[in-house]
Amino acid sequence: MPLTLSEQDWDELWYEGQETGAISRYSDGVITGCKGHCPKIGAVHKWSLPLQNSLELCGYDHHLTNSLKLKSQNYDVAQSVLSFFIAGTARTYLHGLTDTVYESPGYTYLSGITGVSEMEDWAADQQISRVQVCFDPAEFLQSFSPAQLAALPVEIQRAATGERIQPYYYQGAMTAAMQTVVHQILHCPYQGLMRRLFLESKALELLTLRFCQFTEQAQTSTQKSELKPDDIERIHQARNILINQFDQPPTLIELARQVAINDHKLKQGFRQVFGTTVFGYLHNYRLEKAQHLLAAGERVIDVTHKIGFADRSHFAVAFRKKFGLNPGEYARQRRHNSKGA
Repeated sequence: MPLTLSEQDWDELWYEGQETGAISRYSDGVITGCKGHCPKIGAVHKWSLPLQNSLELCGYDHHLTNSLKLKSQNYDVAQSVLSFFIAGTARTYLHGLTDTVYESPGYTYLSGITGVSEMEDWAADQQISRVQVCFDPAEFLQSFSPAQLAALPVEIQRAATGERIQPYYYQGAMTAAMQTVVHQILHCPYQGLMRRLFLESKALELLTLRFCQFTEQAQTSTQKSELKPDDIERIHQARNILINQFDQPPTLIELARQVAINDHKLKQGFRQVFGTTVFGYLHNYRLEKAQHLLAAGERVIDVTHKIGFADRSHFAVAFRKKFGLNPGEYARQRRHNSKGA
């Protein structure tokens, strides 16, 4: 049975953890955060870095003890949020704005949900990890002309002129460039002023990359075949099958048959919905899964087989290309960081 928590419940559990010393605050002179064990939730870690012009870089990394059902009204969420899913899948419903959406690794969303009733389901025994860029459109985009903002969602355009933000939620696929930037943020090699400058540049880079997606979509929208709602649902079903069978995935033809769609429409629609090919998505998901297994302390050879790679050297090449380190080096770095924490 999931544990249902309101915003007040959540805040009170964090407060209890801080009062008992189970959760401690920290600062490295640039980033501030809280880390420890939160009653009924599990191991928790959240951090933030306020930047210029209302920009804020933040994130969290929670290892859940219980299944949670989080209920919030978002009355105090006045900013727009660009969120990147690093680990863990959440099922989210935004009342009056979206149907149920799955927020899973390899995806991102840009949202403004002030006053929107939200329900999130988090399953137990998983890591929920996110990196987020928050900003106030009216302040952050005030120097841009309407023509420069034209490719962005209309809600952002209106908010940039000082109008009240109308609720919105845009989900998209994380590109390889976004994944690289997020990895650089989480493994920043600098300290002090250089650390702050580096992280600010990366926050801006993430916004640039996401805004570029909107621009590209606007430029190519007239060239894309329109997908019916039923087609989109089948393409999401295909994505879920890939995730559930990532170690032994079906062929493209088999996958198309399972969701009752022809393989051509599946290929074209998958790229349109998720911004990548069917097996490009699968490849990225496998590597993200491998990263989390290595971080949990599993051996490289075991991870290689678990994620469906037949050859350890091929796995090492793919992992290094995505994360900049060999799997063994990444595992050793995580062990070293955990000892020093």
